[in-house]
Amino acid sequence: MATYLVTGGAGFIGSHISERLLSDGHEVRILDDFSTGRDSNIDAIRGVGENRLTVIRGDITDAGTVNEAVNGVDGVFHEAALGSVPRSVADPGPTHDVNTTGTLNILVACRDLGVQRVLFAGSSSVFGALAELPK
Repeated sequence: MATYLVTGGAGFIGSHISERLLSDGHEVRILDDFSTGRDSNIDAIRGVGENRLTVIRGDITDAGTVNEAVNGVDGVFHEAALGSVPRSVADPGPTHDVNTTGTLNILVACRDLGVQRVLFAGSSSVFGALAELPK
């Protein structure tokens, strides 16, 4: 089986991806700063693969932390983000740091450490508050 890193693994989507990977017998490493993720999401999946789950409390804007988390994985599910268009307008610096610099840190670490697979999830927030569906 493979080892996967799930950034933002304490969030709703990341924890469900982690649960599925554990259910399929893989090892999972979660990297999350818990600014929007929850311990309860991690607690809910611990029984699925306790001995195959590692949780790293850290920030994707810290290149050293990212390198440690990426080292030795077979693939990365990049779900970490700082959402909310109103937050990004009111205080753009942190949103840029996490969503842009943090993503760059993930990609550079994967390149440098030879990780061939990165799955990135985007958000409908990029489309703004459009009334028409589908966006």
